[in-house]
Amino acid sequence: MNGVVLSGSKIHLLGYVRSLKQCPRAPNTRNAMQNLPEDSGEYLSALHNIRSLKLTNIRIEHIGKGGFRICFSAFRETLTNLLLMAFITSFSAFVTLVDYFPNITTLRVGFFLAESDEGPVPPLSRPLRGKICLRDINHGCMEFFNRFAKLDLEYEELVLECCLRTTAELLESVLRLGASTVKYLRLIEEVEREYPHGTQALLHVPT
Repeated sequence: MNGVVLSGSKIHLLGYVRSLKQCPRAPNTRNAMQNLPEDSGEYLSALHNIRSLKLTNIRIEHIGKGGFRICFSAFRETLTNLLLMAFITSFSAFVTLVDYFPNITTLRVGFFLAESDEGPVPPLSRPLRGKICLRDINHGCMEFFNRFAKLDLEYEELVLECCLRTTAELLESVLRLGASTVKYLRLIEEVEREYPHGTQALLHVPT
């Protein structure tokens, strides 16, 4: 757009963007969350209407209140869908990130590595509600989910994608997420058959 549209017009157009996906600058690399302002340039602050944010191949770390303000404050109130894939995080950094956005209704998490974190976890500012989707989780994250289940969770829908081949212990930990409030449990498993989209099962959990 350089040389074609004036900078002011660019910023105006960015106000209409509803979805933002962050990718590493180079293939086979992982970004640090503190690099997001530099990667997005001056236009990050112009994204006032983002509804969906996807962070992939990233290290989620503590960047302080100032860092969160620089990265996400423009769309903190409008974001409803947060997708985190192929990432590394500590439990406390993960909770801090999720809790920063007060209006999230869908949280999608997949294929991640949980780092050791024995420090105190900040309390949630409000219960986490809506839908949580988990994909390709592994046994090394069991303690992560055990700690997550102890927070103030009021999820109504739990979606497990490609998780049925994991251990019974891990599934038991995951099923505790919002155990008293979940109304729908959706299981999605890819199978090596003719069906192009795998198989799905939707279970209604009586209240």
